[in-house]
Amino acid sequence: MDDVIVVGGGIIGASTAYFLSKAGRKVRVFERDPTYKNASFPLSLGGFRRQFYQKENILLGKFAKEFIFQLPDLLKTKKNGKPTVSMVPNGYLLLFGPEQAQEQYEALKNHKACDAGTKNVKAEELQNFFPWINTDGLETATFTDSKIEGWIDPHMFHAALKNKAIELGASFEKKEIKSINEIKANTIVSAAGCWTNELLADIPVVPQKHTVFRVKCPKHIPEMPLTGDLPSGVYWRPEGKEYLAGSPNAKFDALDLEPEWNDFEELVWPALANRVPAFEELKLTGGWAGYYDCNKLDNNAIVGKHPKMENVYLATGFTGRGLMQAPGIGRGLTELITTGSYQSIDLTCFSVERVLSEQKRAEPYVL
Repeated sequence: MDDVIVVGGGIIGASTAYFLSKAGRKVRVFERDPTYKNASFPLSLGGFRRQFYQKENILLGKFAKEFIFQLPDLLKTKKNGKPTVSMVPNGYLLLFGPEQAQEQYEALKNHKACDAGTKNVKAEELQNFFPWINTDGLETATFTDSKIEGWIDPHMFHAALKNKAIELGASFEKKEIKSINEIKANTIVSAAGCWTNELLADIPVVPQKHTVFRVKCPKHIPEMPLTGDLPSGVYWRPEGKEYLAGSPNAKFDALDLEPEWNDFEELVWPALANRVPAFEELKLTGGWAGYYDCNKLDNNAIVGKHPKMENVYLATGFTGRGLMQAPGIGRGLTELITTGSYQSIDLTCFSVERVLSEQKRAEPYVL
Protein backbone atom coordinates (compact mmCIF):
# COMPACT_ATOMS: atom_id res chain seq x y z
CA MET A 1 0.00 0.00 0.00
CA ASP A 2 1.24 3.49 -0.85
CA ASP A 3 2.02 5.97 1.91
CA VAL A 4 0.54 9.16 0.42
CA ILE A 5 -1.25 9.65 -2.90
CA VAL A 6 -2.12 13.16 -4.05
CA VAL A 7 -4.78 13.38 -6.76
CA GLY A 8 -4.00 16.43 -8.88
CA GLY A 9 -0.54 17.72 -9.75
CA GLY A 10 -1.37 21.42 -10.13
CA ILE A 11 -0.07 24.14 -7.86
CA ILE A 12 -1.86 22.85 -4.73
CA GLY A 13 -0.84 19.24 -5.39
CA ALA A 14 2.77 20.22 -6.06
CA SER A 15 2.98 22.31 -2.89
CA THR A 16 1.43 19.54 -0.81
CA ALA A 17 3.85 17.01 -2.32
CA TYR A 18 6.78 19.29 -1.49
CA PHE A 19 5.86 19.84 2.15
CA LEU A 20 4.90 16.20 2.77
CA SER A 21 8.12 14.96 1.14
CA LYS A 22 10.10 17.44 3.22
CA ALA A 23 8.42 15.92 6.29
CA GLY A 24 9.64 12.47 5.28
CA ARG A 25 6.51 11.03 3.71
CA LYS A 26 6.64 8.97 0.51
CA VAL A 27 4.39 10.76 -1.97
CA ARG A 28 2.97 9.78 -5.35
CA VAL A 29 1.11 12.45 -7.32
CA PHE A 30 -1.43 11.40 -9.95
CA GLU A 31 -2.17 13.98 -12.66
CA ARG A 32 -4.40 13.22 -15.62
CA ASP A 33 -2.91 15.94 -17.84
CA PRO A 34 0.81 16.63 -17.26
CA THR A 35 0.63 19.45 -19.85
CA TYR A 36 -1.68 21.31 -17.41
CA LYS A 37 -3.45 22.76 -20.44
CA ASN A 38 -6.73 23.42 -18.60
CA ALA A 39 -5.34 23.70 -15.07
CA SER A 40 -6.11 26.84 -13.11
CA PHE A 41 -2.62 27.96 -12.12
CA PRO A 42 -0.99 28.54 -15.56
CA LEU A 43 -3.96 30.63 -16.71
CA SER A 44 -3.97 32.91 -13.67
CA LEU A 45 -2.45 36.38 -13.29
CA GLY A 46 0.01 34.96 -10.76
CA GLY A 47 -0.84 37.43 -8.01
CA PHE A 48 -0.04 37.14 -4.31
CA ARG A 49 -1.73 39.43 -1.79
CA ARG A 50 -2.79 39.77 1.83
CA GLN A 51 -5.67 42.15 1.13
CA PHE A 52 -8.63 40.03 2.14
CA TYR A 53 -11.51 40.25 4.58
CA GLN A 54 -10.88 37.10 6.59
CA LYS A 55 -7.88 36.75 8.86
CA GLU A 56 -6.92 33.29 7.61
CA ASN A 57 -6.76 34.51 4.01
CA ILE A 58 -4.66 37.49 5.12
CA LEU A 59 -2.24 35.19 6.97
CA LEU A 60 -2.01 32.80 4.01
CA GLY A 61 -1.15 35.78 1.81
CA LYS A 62 1.55 36.90 4.22
CA PHE A 63 3.12 33.44 4.23
CA ALA A 64 3.03 33.34 0.43
CA LYS A 65 5.19 36.47 0.37
CA GLU A 66 7.65 34.98 2.88
CA PHE A 67 7.87 31.75 0.93
CA ILE A 68 8.28 33.42 -2.47
CA PHE A 69 11.02 35.73 -1.21
CA GLN A 70 12.91 32.71 0.17
CA LEU A 71 12.14 30.48 -2.80
CA PRO A 72 15.64 30.54 -4.41
CA ASP A 73 17.02 28.92 -1.25
CA LEU A 74 14.03 26.79 -0.26
CA LEU A 75 13.48 25.17 -3.65
CA LYS A 76 16.98 24.97 -5.09
CA THR A 77 17.90 21.58 -6.49
CA LYS A 78 21.07 19.96 -7.79
CA LYS A 79 19.87 20.69 -11.34
CA ASN A 80 18.73 24.24 -10.58
CA GLY A 81 20.76 25.98 -7.91
CA LYS A 82 18.91 29.27 -8.13
CA PRO A 83 15.25 28.89 -9.15
CA THR A 84 13.35 32.08 -9.82
CA VAL A 85 9.70 33.00 -10.36
CA SER A 86 10.21 36.42 -12.02
CA MET A 87 8.60 38.28 -9.13
CA VAL A 88 7.18 41.78 -9.69
CA PRO A 89 6.47 43.30 -6.23
CA ASN A 90 4.34 46.22 -7.46
CA GLY A 91 1.70 45.71 -4.77
CA TYR A 92 -2.09 45.64 -4.97
CA LEU A 93 -4.55 48.51 -5.04
CA LEU A 94 -8.19 47.78 -4.19
CA LEU A 95 -10.78 50.47 -4.91
CA PHE A 96 -14.11 50.66 -3.07
CA GLY A 97 -17.29 52.59 -3.82
CA PRO A 98 -19.76 53.67 -1.11
CA GLU A 99 -21.57 50.35 -1.40
CA GLN A 100 -18.42 48.35 -0.45
CA ALA A 101 -16.76 50.86 1.89
CA GLN A 102 -18.33 49.80 5.18
CA GLU A 103 -17.35 46.19 4.63
CA GLN A 104 -13.80 47.33 3.84
CA TYR A 105 -13.61 49.37 7.05
CA GLU A 106 -14.46 46.15 8.91
CA ALA A 107 -11.84 44.25 6.88
CA LEU A 108 -9.21 46.80 7.91
CA LYS A 109 -9.66 45.74 11.53
CA ASN A 110 -8.52 42.27 10.48
CA HIS A 111 -5.66 43.78 8.45
CA LYS A 112 -4.49 45.54 11.60
CA ALA A 113 -4.89 42.44 13.79
CA CYS A 114 -2.80 40.44 11.31
CA ASP A 115 -0.19 43.18 10.86
CA ALA A 116 -0.89 43.12 7.12
CA GLY A 117 1.06 46.29 6.38
CA THR A 118 -1.66 47.79 4.17
CA LYS A 119 -2.43 51.49 3.75
CA ASN A 120 -5.91 52.98 3.53
CA VAL A 121 -6.85 56.40 2.16
CA LYS A 122 -9.99 58.30 1.30
CA ALA A 123 -10.73 58.61 -2.40
CA GLU A 124 -9.83 62.32 -2.49
CA GLU A 125 -6.28 61.48 -1.35
CA LEU A 126 -5.76 58.71 -3.89
CA GLN A 127 -4.24 60.81 -6.67
CA ASN A 128 -1.41 61.82 -4.31
CA PHE A 129 -0.24 58.19 -4.62
CA PHE A 130 -1.60 57.20 -8.03
CA PRO A 131 -1.94 60.31 -10.22
CA TRP A 132 -3.22 58.28 -13.20
CA ILE A 133 -6.46 57.30 -11.49
CA ASN A 134 -9.96 58.80 -11.75
CA THR A 135 -11.61 58.71 -8.32
CA ASP A 136 -15.21 59.38 -9.42
CA GLY A 137 -17.61 57.12 -7.57
CA LEU A 138 -15.01 55.91 -5.07
CA GLU A 139 -15.06 56.35 -1.31
CA THR A 140 -11.88 54.64 -0.16
CA ALA A 141 -8.91 52.54 -1.29
CA THR A 142 -6.44 50.14 0.30
CA PHE A 143 -3.00 49.43 -1.11
CA THR A 144 0.56 48.30 -0.44
CA ASP A 145 3.70 50.02 -1.67
CA SER A 146 6.37 48.21 0.34
CA LYS A 147 7.00 45.24 -2.00
CA ILE A 148 4.90 42.84 0.08
CA GLU A 149 2.40 42.04 -2.69
CA GLY A 150 2.69 41.55 -6.42
CA TRP A 151 2.78 38.75 -8.96
CA ILE A 152 4.97 35.92 -10.18
CA ASP A 153 5.27 33.56 -13.14
CA PRO A 154 2.87 30.65 -12.38
CA HIS A 155 4.72 28.15 -14.60
CA MET A 156 8.06 28.83 -12.92
CA PHE A 157 6.52 28.62 -9.44
CA HIS A 158 4.90 25.27 -10.20
CA ALA A 159 8.08 23.88 -11.76
CA ALA A 160 10.16 24.92 -8.74
CA LEU A 161 7.76 23.23 -6.29
CA LYS A 162 7.45 20.09 -8.41
CA ASN A 163 11.18 19.72 -9.05
CA LYS A 164 12.04 20.13 -5.39
CA ALA A 165 9.35 17.62 -4.38
CA ILE A 166 10.81 15.12 -6.86
CA GLU A 167 14.32 15.66 -5.50
CA LEU A 168 12.91 14.96 -2.01
CA GLY A 169 11.50 11.63 -3.24
CA ALA A 170 8.03 12.38 -4.62
CA SER A 171 6.91 10.99 -7.98
CA PHE A 172 4.55 12.64 -10.47
CA GLU A 173 2.69 10.18 -12.69
CA LYS A 174 0.16 10.52 -15.49
CA LYS A 175 -2.97 8.82 -14.27
CA GLU A 176 -6.65 9.67 -14.31
CA ILE A 177 -8.60 8.85 -11.17
CA LYS A 178 -12.35 8.50 -11.62
CA SER A 179 -13.15 7.62 -8.01
CA ILE A 180 -11.42 7.95 -4.66
CA ASN A 181 -12.27 4.26 -4.14
CA GLU A 182 -9.71 3.35 -6.82
CA ILE A 183 -6.88 4.43 -4.53
CA LYS A 184 -5.22 2.33 -1.85
CA ALA A 185 -2.98 4.42 0.38
CA ASN A 186 -2.46 5.30 4.02
CA THR A 187 -3.27 8.92 3.20
CA ILE A 188 -5.14 10.34 0.21
CA VAL A 189 -5.14 14.05 -0.64
CA SER A 190 -7.64 15.33 -3.18
CA ALA A 191 -6.15 18.39 -4.87
CA ALA A 192 -8.26 17.95 -8.00
CA GLY A 193 -9.32 21.59 -8.19
CA CYS A 194 -12.15 22.23 -10.63
CA TRP A 195 -12.83 18.52 -10.96
CA THR A 196 -13.24 17.82 -7.23
CA ASN A 197 -16.96 17.23 -7.58
CA GLU A 198 -16.29 14.37 -10.02
CA LEU A 199 -14.27 12.59 -7.33
CA LEU A 200 -16.32 13.59 -4.32
CA ALA A 201 -19.96 14.29 -5.14
CA ASP A 202 -20.66 15.93 -1.78
CA ILE A 203 -18.13 18.74 -2.35
CA PRO A 204 -19.61 21.72 -4.30
CA VAL A 205 -16.45 22.71 -6.19
CA VAL A 206 -16.90 23.13 -9.94
CA PRO A 207 -15.17 24.93 -12.85
CA GLN A 208 -15.99 28.63 -13.24
CA LYS A 209 -14.69 30.26 -16.43
CA HIS A 210 -12.98 33.65 -16.24
CA THR A 211 -11.62 35.65 -19.18
CA VAL A 212 -8.45 37.74 -19.22
CA PHE A 213 -7.67 40.23 -21.99
CA ARG A 214 -4.28 41.47 -23.13
CA VAL A 215 -4.26 45.11 -24.19
CA LYS A 216 -1.84 47.73 -25.41
CA CYS A 217 -1.91 51.41 -24.50
CA PRO A 218 0.26 54.34 -25.71
CA LYS A 219 0.79 55.35 -22.09
CA HIS A 220 2.77 52.72 -20.22
CA ILE A 221 2.83 52.78 -16.40
CA PRO A 222 5.21 49.96 -15.42
CA GLU A 223 5.01 50.76 -11.69
CA MET A 224 1.22 50.29 -11.63
CA PRO A 225 0.03 47.81 -8.97
CA LEU A 226 -2.40 45.01 -9.62
CA THR A 227 -5.57 47.05 -9.33
CA GLY A 228 -9.03 45.77 -8.49
CA ASP A 229 -11.96 48.12 -9.11
CA LEU A 230 -14.59 46.64 -6.80
CA PRO A 231 -17.51 48.76 -8.14
CA SER A 232 -17.09 47.26 -11.63
CA GLY A 233 -15.36 44.00 -10.74
CA VAL A 234 -12.66 44.62 -13.37
CA TYR A 235 -8.99 44.16 -12.42
CA TRP A 236 -5.73 44.76 -14.28
CA ARG A 237 -1.96 44.90 -14.08
CA PRO A 238 1.04 45.65 -16.31
CA GLU A 239 2.54 42.78 -18.30
CA GLY A 240 5.76 43.71 -20.06
CA LYS A 241 4.92 46.65 -22.32
CA GLU A 242 1.22 45.75 -22.25
CA TYR A 243 -1.51 45.17 -19.66
CA LEU A 244 -3.66 42.24 -18.60
CA ALA A 245 -7.28 42.92 -17.60
CA GLY A 246 -9.76 40.48 -16.10
CA SER A 247 -13.49 40.42 -16.80
CA PRO A 248 -15.95 40.30 -13.87
CA ASN A 249 -18.20 38.00 -15.91
CA ALA A 250 -17.76 34.50 -14.47
CA LYS A 251 -19.45 31.58 -16.20
CA PHE A 252 -20.45 28.17 -14.87
CA ASP A 253 -21.10 25.17 -17.13
CA ALA A 254 -18.82 26.53 -19.86
CA LEU A 255 -18.35 24.00 -22.63
CA ASP A 256 -14.90 25.30 -23.57
CA LEU A 257 -12.23 27.83 -22.65
CA GLU A 258 -12.90 30.19 -25.55
CA PRO A 259 -12.59 33.75 -24.18
CA GLU A 260 -15.80 35.74 -23.77
CA TRP A 261 -14.70 38.32 -26.34
CA ASN A 262 -17.87 40.40 -26.06
CA ASP A 263 -16.99 41.18 -22.45
CA PHE A 264 -14.18 43.43 -23.60
CA GLU A 265 -16.35 46.00 -25.40
CA GLU A 266 -19.31 45.66 -23.06
CA LEU A 267 -17.68 45.48 -19.62
CA VAL A 268 -13.92 45.67 -19.45
CA TRP A 269 -12.92 48.56 -21.69
CA PRO A 270 -15.62 50.94 -20.33
CA ALA A 271 -14.53 50.18 -16.75
CA LEU A 272 -10.84 50.62 -17.59
CA ALA A 273 -11.37 53.90 -19.43
CA ASN A 274 -13.55 55.20 -16.59
CA ARG A 275 -11.01 54.44 -13.90
CA VAL A 276 -7.80 55.22 -15.83
CA PRO A 277 -8.41 57.93 -18.47
CA ALA A 278 -5.24 56.91 -20.33
CA PHE A 279 -6.90 53.57 -21.05
CA GLU A 280 -9.39 55.21 -23.43
CA GLU A 281 -6.80 54.53 -26.15
CA LEU A 282 -6.56 50.82 -25.53
CA LYS A 283 -6.06 48.27 -28.26
CA LEU A 284 -7.02 44.63 -27.69
CA THR A 285 -4.07 42.37 -28.56
CA GLY A 286 -5.19 38.98 -27.23
CA GLY A 287 -6.82 37.06 -24.42
CA TRP A 288 -7.51 33.72 -22.83
CA ALA A 289 -9.89 32.03 -20.43
CA GLY A 290 -9.20 29.80 -17.45
CA TYR A 291 -11.07 28.04 -14.69
CA TYR A 292 -11.41 28.98 -11.05
CA ASP A 293 -12.02 25.96 -8.81
CA CYS A 294 -15.08 27.68 -7.42
CA ASN A 295 -16.56 26.72 -4.07
CA LYS A 296 -20.18 27.52 -4.86
CA LEU A 297 -21.08 27.70 -1.16
CA ASP A 298 -19.03 30.76 -0.19
CA ASN A 299 -16.02 31.33 -2.50
CA ASN A 300 -13.68 30.12 0.24
CA ALA A 301 -11.22 27.28 0.40
CA ILE A 302 -12.11 23.77 1.57
CA VAL A 303 -9.20 22.26 3.46
CA GLY A 304 -8.92 19.39 5.89
CA LYS A 305 -9.93 15.81 6.60
CA HIS A 306 -13.16 14.48 5.14
CA PRO A 307 -15.27 13.55 8.21
CA LYS A 308 -16.89 10.57 6.46
CA MET A 309 -13.65 9.03 5.21
CA GLU A 310 -10.90 7.59 7.35
CA ASN A 311 -7.88 8.75 5.36
CA VAL A 312 -9.04 11.36 2.83
CA TYR A 313 -7.98 15.00 2.99
CA LEU A 314 -9.04 17.86 0.73
CA ALA A 315 -7.50 21.06 -0.55
CA THR A 316 -9.80 22.70 -3.07
CA GLY A 317 -12.28 25.50 -3.77
CA PHE A 318 -9.75 28.33 -3.81
CA THR A 319 -11.83 30.36 -6.29
CA GLY A 320 -8.88 32.05 -7.97
CA ARG A 321 -6.52 32.08 -4.97
CA GLY A 322 -4.85 28.68 -5.36
CA LEU A 323 -1.48 29.97 -6.50
CA MET A 324 -1.03 32.48 -3.68
CA GLN A 325 -2.38 30.14 -1.02
CA ALA A 326 -0.49 27.05 -2.19
CA PRO A 327 2.49 27.45 0.20
CA GLY A 328 0.31 27.91 3.27
CA ILE A 329 -2.09 25.13 2.30
CA GLY A 330 0.71 22.66 1.56
CA ARG A 331 2.34 23.43 4.89
CA GLY A 332 -0.97 23.34 6.79
CA LEU A 333 -2.13 20.04 5.32
CA THR A 334 1.25 18.50 6.10
CA GLU A 335 0.92 19.64 9.72
CA LEU A 336 -2.59 18.21 9.95
CA ILE A 337 -1.61 14.88 8.38
CA THR A 338 1.61 14.38 10.34
CA THR A 339 0.63 15.78 13.77
CA GLY A 340 -3.17 15.72 13.78
CA SER A 341 -3.56 19.51 14.07
CA TYR A 342 -2.51 22.79 12.49
CA GLN A 343 0.68 24.22 13.96
CA SER A 344 1.22 27.53 12.14
CA ILE A 345 -1.96 29.04 10.66
CA ASP A 346 -5.18 27.54 12.06
CA LEU A 347 -7.15 26.55 8.95
CA THR A 348 -10.03 24.96 10.84
CA CYS A 349 -12.41 27.59 9.46
CA PHE A 350 -11.99 26.01 6.00
CA SER A 351 -13.05 22.57 7.22
CA VAL A 352 -15.00 20.10 5.11
CA GLU A 353 -17.62 19.94 7.88
CA ARG A 354 -18.66 23.56 7.27
CA VAL A 355 -19.37 22.74 3.63
CA LEU A 356 -21.28 19.56 4.34
CA SER A 357 -23.47 21.45 6.84
CA GLU A 358 -23.70 24.49 4.49
CA GLN A 359 -22.32 26.97 6.99
CA LYS A 360 -21.26 29.86 4.78
CA ARG A 361 -18.09 31.82 5.56
CA ALA A 362 -17.85 34.08 2.56
CA GLU A 363 -14.71 35.85 1.37
CA PRO A 364 -15.98 38.94 -0.49
CA TYR A 365 -12.71 39.99 -2.13
CA VAL A 366 -12.60 37.65 -5.10
CA LEU A 367 -10.91 39.10 -8.18
